[in-house]
Amino acid sequence: MCMISIILLTILAACGGEDVEGNKGSDDKVTLHVMDWSDSVKDIRDEFHEEFMDKYPNIEIEYTMLTADQFKNTILTSIQSGEAPDLFPIPNGMELSTVVEDGWYQPIDPYIDDDFKDIFVEGALQKTIIDDELYAVPEAKEMPDGLVFYNKELFEKAGLDPENPPETYSEFREAAEKITKESDGDAYGMIEGGQQTIRWQQIVRNWASLAGSGINKSSPINMATGEPGYDDESVKGVYDLINSLVDDGSFHPKTMSIGAPEARDIFAQGKAGFLVQGAWSIGVWKDENPDLDFGVMAPPVPDDSGRKGSLPIKNPKPWLGVSKNSEHPEEAALYLEELYEGDYFQKARAKKGDSFSVVKGIDDKYIEIDELLDFKDIVDEKGAVVPDPIVGNPETAAVFEEYNDVSPNFGDIMGSLVSGDLDDADEALEEYSNDVDEALSKAIEKAKDKGYDVSHSDFEFPNWDLMEDYTLEDYE
Repeated sequence: MCMISIILLTILAACGGEDVEGNKGSDDKVTLHVMDWSDSVKDIRDEFHEEFMDKYPNIEIEYTMLTADQFKNTILTSIQSGEAPDLFPIPNGMELSTVVEDGWYQPIDPYIDDDFKDIFVEGALQKTIIDDELYAVPEAKEMPDGLVFYNKELFEKAGLDPENPPETYSEFREAAEKITKESDGDAYGMIEGGQQTIRWQQIVRNWASLAGSGINKSSPINMATGEPGYDDESVKGVYDLINSLVDDGSFHPKTMSIGAPEARDIFAQGKAGFLVQGAWSIGVWKDENPDLDFGVMAPPVPDDSGRKGSLPIKNPKPWLGVSKNSEHPEEAALYLEELYEGDYFQKARAKKGDSFSVVKGIDDKYIEIDELLDFKDIVDEKGAVVPDPIVGNPETAAVFEEYNDVSPNFGDIMGSLVSGDLDDADEALEEYSNDVDEALSKAIEKAKDKGYDVSHSDFEFPNWDLMEDYTLEDYE
Protein backbone atom coordinates (compact mmCIF):
# COMPACT_ATOMS: atom_id res chain seq x y z
CA MET A 1 0.00 0.00 0.00
CA CYS A 2 2.82 2.37 0.86
CA MET A 3 4.56 1.54 -2.39
CA ILE A 4 1.36 2.29 -4.37
CA SER A 5 1.03 5.65 -2.62
CA ILE A 6 4.63 6.53 -3.43
CA ILE A 7 4.09 5.62 -7.09
CA LEU A 8 0.91 7.72 -7.28
CA LEU A 9 2.64 10.70 -5.73
CA THR A 10 5.51 10.36 -8.18
CA ILE A 11 3.11 10.26 -11.14
CA LEU A 12 1.22 13.33 -9.89
CA ALA A 13 4.42 15.26 -9.40
CA ALA A 14 5.63 14.38 -12.88
CA CYS A 15 2.34 15.50 -14.43
CA GLY A 16 2.72 18.96 -12.99
CA GLY A 17 -0.81 20.37 -12.61
CA GLU A 18 -1.71 23.08 -10.14
CA ASP A 19 0.44 22.59 -7.08
CA VAL A 20 0.10 24.23 -3.68
CA GLU A 21 -0.96 27.84 -3.73
CA GLY A 22 0.51 29.72 -6.62
CA ASN A 23 2.59 26.97 -8.14
CA LYS A 24 0.63 27.36 -11.38
CA GLY A 25 1.80 24.15 -13.02
CA SER A 26 5.48 24.28 -12.15
CA ASP A 27 7.82 23.84 -9.23
CA ASP A 28 10.35 26.12 -10.91
CA LYS A 29 11.23 29.35 -9.18
CA VAL A 30 9.78 32.34 -11.04
CA THR A 31 10.93 35.94 -10.73
CA LEU A 32 8.22 38.47 -11.46
CA HIS A 33 9.46 41.95 -12.34
CA VAL A 34 7.08 44.78 -11.38
CA MET A 35 7.73 48.49 -11.98
CA ASP A 36 5.71 51.65 -11.30
CA TRP A 37 5.78 55.01 -9.50
CA SER A 38 3.31 54.46 -6.61
CA ASP A 39 5.44 56.06 -3.92
CA SER A 40 2.53 57.04 -1.65
CA VAL A 41 1.79 53.41 -0.84
CA LYS A 42 5.27 51.90 -0.97
CA ASP A 43 5.04 50.77 2.66
CA ILE A 44 1.91 48.69 2.19
CA ARG A 45 3.06 47.55 -1.25
CA ASP A 46 6.23 46.13 0.31
CA GLU A 47 4.11 44.37 2.93
CA PHE A 48 1.86 43.00 0.19
CA HIS A 49 4.89 41.61 -1.62
CA GLU A 50 6.10 39.85 1.54
CA GLU A 51 2.68 38.29 2.07
CA PHE A 52 2.43 37.33 -1.60
CA MET A 53 5.81 35.56 -1.58
CA ASP A 54 4.94 33.74 1.65
CA LYS A 55 1.72 32.51 0.07
CA TYR A 56 3.34 31.62 -3.26
CA PRO A 57 6.90 30.54 -2.42
CA ASN A 58 7.75 29.67 -6.03
CA ILE A 59 7.27 33.32 -7.08
CA GLU A 60 9.79 36.02 -6.20
CA ILE A 61 8.80 39.65 -6.66
CA GLU A 62 11.37 42.16 -7.85
CA TYR A 63 9.73 45.56 -7.41
CA THR A 64 11.14 48.80 -8.79
CA MET A 65 9.58 52.12 -7.84
CA LEU A 66 10.60 55.25 -9.76
CA THR A 67 9.27 58.78 -10.08
CA ALA A 68 6.72 59.27 -12.86
CA ASP A 69 9.29 61.05 -15.05
CA GLN A 70 11.96 58.43 -14.43
CA PHE A 71 9.51 55.68 -15.19
CA LYS A 72 8.50 57.04 -18.59
CA ASN A 73 12.09 57.21 -19.82
CA THR A 74 13.00 53.85 -18.30
CA ILE A 75 10.01 51.93 -19.65
CA LEU A 76 10.45 53.28 -23.19
CA THR A 77 14.06 52.13 -23.18
CA SER A 78 13.23 48.70 -21.73
CA ILE A 79 10.45 48.08 -24.27
CA GLN A 80 12.73 49.02 -27.16
CA SER A 81 15.36 46.62 -25.88
CA GLY A 82 12.85 43.80 -25.33
CA GLU A 83 13.42 43.79 -21.57
CA ALA A 84 10.17 45.23 -20.23
CA PRO A 85 9.04 44.20 -16.73
CA ASP A 86 6.30 41.58 -16.46
CA LEU A 87 3.91 44.16 -15.00
CA PHE A 88 4.05 47.90 -15.56
CA PRO A 89 1.64 50.84 -15.89
CA ILE A 90 0.94 53.11 -18.83
CA PRO A 91 3.05 56.30 -18.64
CA ASN A 92 1.19 59.54 -18.07
CA GLY A 93 -0.01 61.14 -21.29
CA MET A 94 -0.28 57.87 -23.25
CA GLU A 95 -3.43 55.96 -24.19
CA LEU A 96 -4.03 52.23 -23.79
CA SER A 97 -5.27 51.70 -27.34
CA THR A 98 -2.09 53.22 -28.73
CA VAL A 99 0.34 51.17 -26.65
CA VAL A 100 -1.62 47.95 -27.25
CA GLU A 101 -1.41 48.64 -30.97
CA ASP A 102 2.33 49.14 -30.52
CA GLY A 103 2.64 45.74 -28.85
CA TRP A 104 3.22 46.70 -25.22
CA TYR A 105 0.61 44.52 -23.52
CA GLN A 106 -1.17 41.22 -23.93
CA PRO A 107 -4.78 40.40 -22.92
CA ILE A 108 -5.15 39.33 -19.31
CA ASP A 109 -8.39 37.36 -19.81
CA PRO A 110 -6.78 33.95 -20.53
CA TYR A 111 -5.09 33.95 -17.13
CA ILE A 112 -7.68 35.37 -14.72
CA ASP A 113 -10.67 33.81 -12.97
CA ASP A 114 -13.99 34.33 -14.72
CA ASP A 115 -15.36 36.48 -11.90
CA PHE A 116 -12.34 38.79 -11.60
CA LYS A 117 -13.95 41.57 -13.64
CA ASP A 118 -17.03 41.48 -11.44
CA ILE A 119 -15.18 42.69 -8.33
CA PHE A 120 -14.75 46.19 -9.78
CA VAL A 121 -17.19 49.04 -9.25
CA GLU A 122 -19.40 50.03 -12.17
CA GLY A 123 -17.51 51.83 -14.92
CA ALA A 124 -14.07 51.03 -13.53
CA LEU A 125 -13.04 48.95 -16.55
CA GLN A 126 -14.51 51.12 -19.31
CA LYS A 127 -11.10 52.41 -20.40
CA THR A 128 -9.19 49.16 -19.79
CA ILE A 129 -10.99 46.86 -22.24
CA ILE A 130 -10.29 46.76 -25.98
CA ASP A 131 -12.34 44.53 -28.29
CA ASP A 132 -13.91 42.86 -25.24
CA GLU A 133 -10.52 41.89 -23.80
CA LEU A 134 -9.01 43.23 -20.58
CA TYR A 135 -5.56 44.71 -21.12
CA ALA A 136 -4.96 46.59 -17.86
CA VAL A 137 -6.50 47.35 -14.48
CA PRO A 138 -7.10 50.77 -12.91
CA GLU A 139 -5.17 51.74 -9.80
CA ALA A 140 -7.87 53.68 -7.96
CA LYS A 141 -11.03 55.68 -8.51
CA GLU A 142 -10.63 58.97 -10.34
CA MET A 143 -11.95 61.45 -7.78
CA PRO A 144 -12.46 65.19 -8.30
CA ASP A 145 -9.48 67.13 -7.02
CA GLY A 146 -11.16 70.52 -6.63
CA LEU A 147 -12.69 70.06 -3.19
CA VAL A 148 -11.72 72.55 -0.49
CA PHE A 149 -10.01 71.88 2.84
CA TYR A 150 -10.54 74.45 5.58
CA ASN A 151 -8.88 75.07 8.94
CA LYS A 152 -11.48 74.81 11.71
CA GLU A 153 -9.31 76.56 14.29
CA LEU A 154 -8.90 79.60 12.04
CA PHE A 155 -12.64 79.54 11.40
CA GLU A 156 -13.36 79.83 15.12
CA LYS A 157 -10.83 82.63 15.59
CA ALA A 158 -12.53 84.57 12.78
CA GLY A 159 -15.98 84.05 14.25
CA LEU A 160 -17.02 81.57 11.57
CA ASP A 161 -18.93 78.35 12.19
CA PRO A 162 -16.56 75.43 11.44
CA GLU A 163 -19.53 73.09 11.01
CA ASN A 164 -21.13 75.30 8.37
CA PRO A 165 -18.50 76.26 5.79
CA PRO A 166 -19.37 78.72 3.00
CA GLU A 167 -21.55 77.54 0.16
CA THR A 168 -21.60 80.52 -2.23
CA TYR A 169 -18.98 82.72 -3.86
CA SER A 170 -19.82 85.71 -1.67
CA GLU A 171 -19.72 83.60 1.51
CA PHE A 172 -16.37 82.14 0.49
CA ARG A 173 -14.91 85.58 -0.21
CA GLU A 174 -16.21 86.92 3.10
CA ALA A 175 -14.79 83.98 5.06
CA ALA A 176 -11.35 84.31 3.46
CA GLU A 177 -11.29 88.04 4.17
CA LYS A 178 -12.31 87.54 7.82
CA ILE A 179 -9.62 84.92 8.41
CA THR A 180 -6.99 87.25 6.94
CA LYS A 181 -8.05 90.26 9.01
CA GLU A 182 -8.51 88.40 12.30
CA SER A 183 -5.11 86.72 11.94
CA ASP A 184 -3.34 90.10 11.65
CA GLY A 185 -0.66 88.86 9.28
CA ASP A 186 -0.12 85.48 10.96
CA ALA A 187 -2.47 83.63 8.57
CA TYR A 188 -4.34 84.28 5.34
CA GLY A 189 -7.64 83.28 3.87
CA MET A 190 -6.26 80.97 1.19
CA ILE A 191 -3.09 79.38 -0.10
CA GLU A 192 -2.28 77.37 -3.21
CA GLY A 193 0.74 75.78 -4.83
CA GLY A 194 0.60 78.54 -7.41
CA GLN A 195 3.94 77.65 -8.95
CA GLN A 196 2.19 74.67 -10.54
CA THR A 197 -0.23 75.58 -13.30
CA ILE A 198 -2.17 72.38 -12.67
CA ARG A 199 -3.30 73.71 -9.28
CA TRP A 200 -5.21 76.55 -10.97
CA GLN A 201 -6.51 74.24 -13.70
CA GLN A 202 -8.06 71.96 -11.11
CA ILE A 203 -9.87 74.85 -9.46
CA VAL A 204 -11.22 76.11 -12.78
CA ARG A 205 -12.36 72.70 -14.05
CA ASN A 206 -14.06 71.55 -10.87
CA TRP A 207 -15.57 74.81 -9.67
CA ALA A 208 -16.82 75.83 -13.12
CA SER A 209 -18.21 72.35 -13.65
CA LEU A 210 -20.28 72.67 -10.49
CA ALA A 211 -21.53 76.01 -11.83
CA GLY A 212 -22.72 74.40 -15.07
CA SER A 213 -19.69 74.20 -17.36
CA GLY A 214 -19.03 71.03 -19.36
CA ILE A 215 -15.26 71.46 -19.06
CA ASN A 216 -13.20 68.65 -17.51
CA LYS A 217 -10.05 66.62 -18.05
CA SER A 218 -11.68 64.25 -20.55
CA SER A 219 -11.62 66.81 -23.35
CA PRO A 220 -10.05 70.14 -24.32
CA ILE A 221 -13.53 71.59 -24.94
CA ASN A 222 -16.96 71.81 -23.32
CA MET A 223 -18.47 68.46 -24.29
CA ALA A 224 -22.00 69.58 -23.49
CA THR A 225 -21.94 72.21 -26.25
CA GLY A 226 -19.07 71.20 -28.51
CA GLU A 227 -17.61 74.69 -28.07
CA PRO A 228 -14.35 75.52 -26.24
CA GLY A 229 -16.34 77.24 -23.51
CA TYR A 230 -13.57 78.94 -21.54
CA ASP A 231 -15.25 82.30 -22.03
CA ASP A 232 -18.58 81.00 -20.71
CA GLU A 233 -20.08 82.77 -17.67
CA SER A 234 -19.74 79.63 -15.55
CA VAL A 235 -15.98 79.75 -16.13
CA LYS A 236 -15.47 83.49 -15.94
CA GLY A 237 -17.29 83.54 -12.61
CA VAL A 238 -14.53 81.41 -11.06
CA TYR A 239 -11.88 83.84 -12.30
CA ASP A 240 -13.87 86.76 -10.91
CA LEU A 241 -14.05 85.07 -7.52
CA ILE A 242 -10.32 84.37 -7.40
CA ASN A 243 -9.62 87.92 -8.54
CA SER A 244 -11.76 89.24 -5.69
CA LEU A 245 -9.62 87.27 -3.20
CA VAL A 246 -6.56 88.94 -4.71
CA ASP A 247 -8.16 92.37 -4.33
CA ASP A 248 -8.95 91.60 -0.68
CA GLY A 249 -5.39 90.50 0.07
CA SER A 250 -6.70 87.08 1.10
CA PHE A 251 -4.03 84.99 -0.62
CA HIS A 252 -0.96 83.93 1.36
CA PRO A 253 2.01 85.92 -0.01
CA LYS A 254 3.97 82.74 -0.78
CA THR A 255 1.22 81.36 -3.01
CA MET A 256 2.86 82.01 -6.37
CA SER A 257 6.35 80.91 -5.31
CA ILE A 258 5.56 77.42 -3.99
CA GLY A 259 4.27 74.06 -5.19
CA ALA A 260 1.56 71.80 -3.81
CA PRO A 261 3.62 70.06 -1.08
CA GLU A 262 4.77 73.38 0.40
CA ALA A 263 1.23 74.77 0.28
CA ARG A 264 -0.02 71.64 2.05
CA ASP A 265 2.60 72.11 4.78
CA ILE A 266 1.78 75.80 5.29
CA PHE A 267 -1.92 74.97 5.57
CA ALA A 268 -1.08 72.28 8.15
CA GLN A 269 0.84 74.88 10.18
CA GLY A 270 -2.35 76.93 10.54
CA LYS A 271 -1.21 79.70 8.21
CA ALA A 272 -4.13 79.57 5.75
CA GLY A 273 -7.86 79.04 6.02
CA PHE A 274 -8.53 77.36 2.65
CA LEU A 275 -6.58 75.01 0.39
CA VAL A 276 -7.63 73.10 -2.74
CA GLN A 277 -5.95 69.73 -3.18
CA GLY A 278 -6.83 66.07 -3.65
CA ALA A 279 -7.96 63.44 -1.17
CA TRP A 280 -4.39 62.14 -0.83
CA SER A 281 -3.65 65.14 1.41
CA ILE A 282 -5.83 63.69 4.15
CA GLY A 283 -3.65 60.67 4.74
CA VAL A 284 -0.52 62.84 4.70
CA TRP A 285 -1.90 65.17 7.38
CA LYS A 286 -3.07 62.29 9.54
CA ASP A 287 0.47 60.89 9.49
CA GLU A 288 2.47 64.12 9.71
CA ASN A 289 0.11 66.61 11.39
CA PRO A 290 -2.20 64.59 13.65
CA ASP A 291 -3.24 67.70 15.63
CA LEU A 292 -4.49 69.60 12.58
CA ASP A 293 -8.22 70.27 12.92
CA PHE A 294 -9.58 70.55 9.39
CA GLY A 295 -12.74 69.95 7.43
CA VAL A 296 -13.70 69.19 3.83
CA MET A 297 -16.22 71.22 1.86
CA ALA A 298 -17.60 71.31 -1.66
CA PRO A 299 -16.46 74.18 -3.89
CA PRO A 300 -18.67 77.25 -3.57
CA VAL A 301 -21.28 78.01 -6.23
CA PRO A 302 -22.46 81.29 -7.79
CA ASP A 303 -24.83 83.33 -5.62
CA ASP A 304 -27.36 83.94 -8.36
CA SER A 305 -27.52 80.63 -10.24
CA GLY A 306 -26.31 78.11 -7.66
CA ARG A 307 -25.35 74.61 -8.68
CA LYS A 308 -26.03 73.74 -12.32
CA GLY A 309 -23.61 70.88 -12.80
CA SER A 310 -21.59 68.28 -10.94
CA LEU A 311 -18.07 67.64 -9.77
CA PRO A 312 -16.54 65.82 -12.76
CA ILE A 313 -15.69 62.16 -12.22
CA LYS A 314 -13.64 60.45 -14.91
CA ASN A 315 -13.64 56.75 -15.65
CA PRO A 316 -10.50 55.35 -13.98
CA LYS A 317 -7.54 55.31 -16.31
CA PRO A 318 -5.70 52.07 -17.11
CA TRP A 319 -2.76 51.28 -14.85
CA LEU A 320 -1.00 47.91 -14.58
CA GLY A 321 -0.84 45.63 -17.60
CA VAL A 322 1.00 42.41 -18.43
CA SER A 323 3.88 42.83 -20.86
CA LYS A 324 3.30 41.20 -24.21
CA ASN A 325 6.77 39.66 -23.93
CA SER A 326 6.32 38.38 -20.37
CA GLU A 327 7.39 34.77 -19.93
CA HIS A 328 5.22 34.50 -16.82
CA PRO A 329 1.74 35.85 -17.71
CA GLU A 330 -0.03 33.39 -15.37
CA GLU A 331 1.99 34.56 -12.41
CA ALA A 332 1.52 38.19 -13.43
CA ALA A 333 -2.25 37.69 -13.54
CA LEU A 334 -2.11 35.97 -10.16
CA TYR A 335 -0.32 39.05 -8.81
CA LEU A 336 -3.20 41.24 -10.04
CA GLU A 337 -5.80 38.94 -8.53
CA GLU A 338 -4.11 39.07 -5.14
CA LEU A 339 -3.60 42.86 -5.38
CA TYR A 340 -7.34 43.41 -5.87
CA GLU A 341 -9.10 40.34 -4.46
CA GLY A 342 -6.62 39.41 -1.76
CA ASP A 343 -7.02 39.94 1.97
CA TYR A 344 -4.49 42.73 2.38
CA PHE A 345 -3.69 45.46 -0.13
CA GLN A 346 -7.04 47.09 -0.97
CA LYS A 347 -8.11 47.05 2.69
CA ALA A 348 -4.77 48.48 3.88
CA ARG A 349 -4.86 51.22 1.26
CA ALA A 350 -8.37 52.26 2.32
CA LYS A 351 -7.31 52.38 5.97
CA LYS A 352 -4.23 54.42 5.06
CA GLY A 353 -6.46 57.00 3.40
CA ASP A 354 -4.35 57.20 0.26
CA SER A 355 -7.14 56.86 -2.29
CA PHE A 356 -10.52 55.33 -3.07
CA SER A 357 -10.70 51.71 -4.16
CA VAL A 358 -12.07 50.43 -7.47
CA VAL A 359 -13.10 47.21 -5.73
CA LYS A 360 -16.72 46.93 -4.61
CA GLY A 361 -17.37 47.41 -0.90
CA ILE A 362 -13.83 48.33 0.14
CA ASP A 363 -14.38 52.04 0.79
CA ASP A 364 -17.55 51.69 2.81
CA LYS A 365 -16.14 48.91 4.97
CA TYR A 366 -12.51 49.87 5.51
CA ILE A 367 -12.09 53.65 5.32
CA GLU A 368 -11.52 54.75 8.92
CA ILE A 369 -10.67 58.44 8.54
CA ASP A 370 -13.67 60.72 9.09
CA GLU A 371 -12.43 63.45 6.75
CA LEU A 372 -11.95 60.91 3.96
CA LEU A 373 -15.51 59.72 4.46
CA ASP A 374 -16.64 63.37 4.33
CA PHE A 375 -14.75 63.76 1.05
CA LYS A 376 -16.46 60.66 -0.34
CA ASP A 377 -19.90 61.85 0.82
CA ILE A 378 -19.47 65.18 -0.99
CA VAL A 379 -18.44 63.42 -4.20
CA ASP A 380 -21.29 60.93 -3.90
CA GLU A 381 -23.74 63.82 -3.50
CA LYS A 382 -22.37 66.32 -6.01
CA GLY A 383 -20.22 64.29 -8.38
CA ALA A 384 -21.15 62.63 -11.67
CA VAL A 385 -19.30 60.56 -14.27
CA VAL A 386 -18.57 62.65 -17.34
CA PRO A 387 -18.47 61.51 -21.00
CA ASP A 388 -15.18 60.33 -22.42
CA PRO A 389 -14.47 60.66 -26.14
CA ILE A 390 -12.17 57.62 -26.03
CA VAL A 391 -14.94 55.44 -24.62
CA GLY A 392 -17.29 56.73 -27.31
CA ASN A 393 -14.74 56.24 -30.08
CA PRO A 394 -11.39 54.66 -29.14
CA GLU A 395 -9.80 56.15 -32.26
CA THR A 396 -9.99 59.61 -30.68
CA ALA A 397 -6.87 58.55 -28.76
CA ALA A 398 -5.05 59.54 -31.95
CA VAL A 399 -6.51 63.04 -31.69
CA PHE A 400 -5.24 63.45 -28.13
CA GLU A 401 -1.79 62.37 -29.28
CA GLU A 402 -1.82 65.10 -31.91
CA TYR A 403 -3.34 67.78 -29.69
CA ASN A 404 -1.00 70.42 -28.26
CA ASP A 405 -2.46 72.65 -25.58
CA VAL A 406 -2.35 76.37 -26.15
CA SER A 407 0.08 78.47 -24.16
CA PRO A 408 -0.61 80.35 -21.99
CA ASN A 409 -3.35 77.94 -20.96
CA PHE A 410 -6.31 78.61 -18.68
CA GLY A 411 -4.27 77.70 -15.61
CA ASP A 412 -1.56 80.18 -16.58
CA ILE A 413 -4.23 82.85 -16.94
CA MET A 414 -5.45 82.19 -13.41
CA GLY A 415 -1.90 82.33 -12.10
CA SER A 416 -1.40 85.68 -13.81
CA LEU A 417 -4.44 87.03 -11.98
CA VAL A 418 -3.13 85.92 -8.60
CA SER A 419 0.37 87.23 -9.26
CA GLY A 420 -1.00 90.61 -10.31
CA ASP A 421 0.30 90.38 -13.88
CA LEU A 422 -3.27 90.42 -15.19
CA ASP A 423 -6.10 92.66 -14.04
CA ASP A 424 -8.99 91.01 -15.88
CA ALA A 425 -9.20 87.54 -17.42
CA ASP A 426 -12.11 87.97 -19.85
CA GLU A 427 -10.13 88.92 -22.94
CA ALA A 428 -7.45 86.28 -22.28
CA LEU A 429 -10.10 83.58 -21.85
CA GLU A 430 -11.82 84.52 -25.08
CA GLU A 431 -8.52 84.36 -26.95
CA TYR A 432 -7.66 81.03 -25.32
CA SER A 433 -11.05 79.58 -26.33
CA ASN A 434 -10.47 80.53 -29.95
CA ASP A 435 -6.98 79.04 -29.91
CA VAL A 436 -8.24 75.79 -28.34
CA ASP A 437 -10.88 75.44 -31.04
CA GLU A 438 -8.22 75.83 -33.71
CA ALA A 439 -5.79 73.43 -31.97
CA LEU A 440 -8.43 70.72 -31.67
CA SER A 441 -9.46 71.09 -35.31
CA LYS A 442 -5.82 70.69 -36.39
CA ALA A 443 -5.39 67.60 -34.21
CA ILE A 444 -8.52 66.02 -35.68
CA GLU A 445 -7.30 66.68 -39.24
CA LYS A 446 -3.87 65.20 -38.47
CA ALA A 447 -5.49 62.06 -37.03
CA LYS A 448 -7.75 61.76 -40.08
CA ASP A 449 -4.74 62.13 -42.37
CA LYS A 450 -3.23 59.11 -40.61
CA GLY A 451 -6.31 57.06 -41.38
CA TYR A 452 -8.28 57.37 -38.13
CA ASP A 453 -12.06 57.67 -38.32
CA VAL A 454 -12.59 60.72 -36.11
CA SER A 455 -14.53 63.98 -36.23
CA HIS A 456 -15.44 66.96 -34.09
CA SER A 457 -18.72 65.25 -33.20
CA ASP A 458 -16.73 62.71 -31.18
CA PHE A 459 -16.19 65.50 -28.66
CA GLU A 460 -19.84 66.55 -28.51
CA PHE A 461 -22.36 64.85 -26.20
CA PRO A 462 -25.67 66.70 -26.60
CA ASN A 463 -27.53 64.08 -24.51
CA TRP A 464 -25.33 64.74 -21.48
CA ASP A 465 -27.24 65.81 -18.37
CA LEU A 466 -24.65 67.69 -16.30
CA MET A 467 -26.33 66.59 -13.07
CA GLU A 468 -26.26 62.83 -13.83
CA ASP A 469 -23.72 60.08 -14.53
CA TYR A 470 -22.98 59.51 -18.19
CA THR A 471 -23.42 55.76 -18.63
CA LEU A 472 -22.41 53.22 -21.26
CA GLU A 473 -25.99 53.26 -22.52
CA ASP A 474 -25.72 57.00 -23.12
CA TYR A 475 -22.95 56.45 -25.67
CA GLU A 476 -25.38 54.45 -27.77
